[in-house]
Amino acid sequence: MIFERLRLINDPAPGNGAWNMAVDEMLLASIATPTLRVYRWSEPTVTLGYFEKLAEARALRPGLPLMRRWTGGGLVDHGADWTYTLIIPADHALARNGRSESYVEIHLAIQKIVATTGIALELATAATIAGAGCFARPVPGDLLLDGRKIAGAAQRRTRRGLLHQGSLQSIPMELVSARTFADRLAAEATSIPLTGEERARAAQLVTTRYGRAEWLARF
Repeated sequence: MIFERLRLINDPAPGNGAWNMAVDEMLLASIATPTLRVYRWSEPTVTLGYFEKLAEARALRPGLPLMRRWTGGGLVDHGADWTYTLIIPADHALARNGRSESYVEIHLAIQKIVATTGIALELATAATIAGAGCFARPVPGDLLLDGRKIAGAAQRRTRRGLLHQGSLQSIPMELVSARTFADRLAAEATSIPLTGEERARAAQLVTTRYGRAEWLARF
């Protein structure tokens, strides 16, 4: 297990791209306890990394709603995937680790969780990537199934902590509930929904950042 205690937020209602990204940033800004958020999408959406060029994203995913993440990385298709975020306070050992170490540790935990469903995922290394016929520019630490990228993530660090946004695709994640996921990450996982105050702060971020055309078109 990675955490002693964990807050689980299993969002009951799907959200659009602006809302989902705003909630994640809001949680990092006030993080006190390691938090796992599992959420869905109200429509198929493509998120692009903070530095990705909007024109290129539109050319690659014509006609689909686009949303820029606060984290890095490339394009990620959402809607049929299993989307989660880990928000970790700066004083936790995992947040103090480098990007590669924390990325691998989280994906090793996911590898073990998925293995309970009978699906064996492979942790990508530089050697496995060289011969893998997979999409979305896999990097060491991604999870592969039969040489194809199945799980990836993007991170951002601030003074408050670590934001790790992840996606698992093309596997029957209904076999692994948010509760099971949380229980395998932490010795004690408590379900605590978003509060009214947290929702209000996220809504403010939608207004000032993620819902604005300037945010999407910044690169």
